[in-house]
Amino acid sequence: MSNPLPWSENFAVGHDAVDRQHRRLVELINEIDAALDAAKVAARLPHLLKLFRLTVEEHFRQENALLWEIKMGGYAPSPDRPRTPRYLEAMAEARFDEHMAEHAKLLTRFDEMTREPPETLGETLKAWFVDHVVKQDSHLKTIFQAL
Repeated sequence: MSNPLPWSENFAVGHDAVDRQHRRLVELINEIDAALDAAKVAARLPHLLKLFRLTVEEHFRQENALLWEIKMGGYAPSPDRPRTPRYLEAMAEARFDEHMAEHAKLLTRFDEMTREPPETLGETLKAWFVDHVVKQDSHLKTIFQAL
């Protein structure tokens, strides 16, 4: 059996809902990886892959909505901060289109990965997730840490 992907605080961006989603994606990756290694659960693999894709789609929708809200100045992280600071609006605006495009690429890449040989899928999926969270979500982390 391959090694499960452990949760790392490096995957957290500082927003409770996004961080919960990242944790759920790690759990699903580990379930998929286990299904690849165990004949008795391999029958669950198509269901797990479909569930993972649906979870990723919802996660991307929520990330995009958060960036949009920040970009438009309407994100209120707390009652004492009723509006997004302008410099964070500018950060979100600069990254919004690129982030949405990256999400589309990641979904396409995921679909391609599901057609790869099962012996490589687990590790490829882990790398896919880590690349997204560490590289692509780093600006989200910067924004939420600044709030």
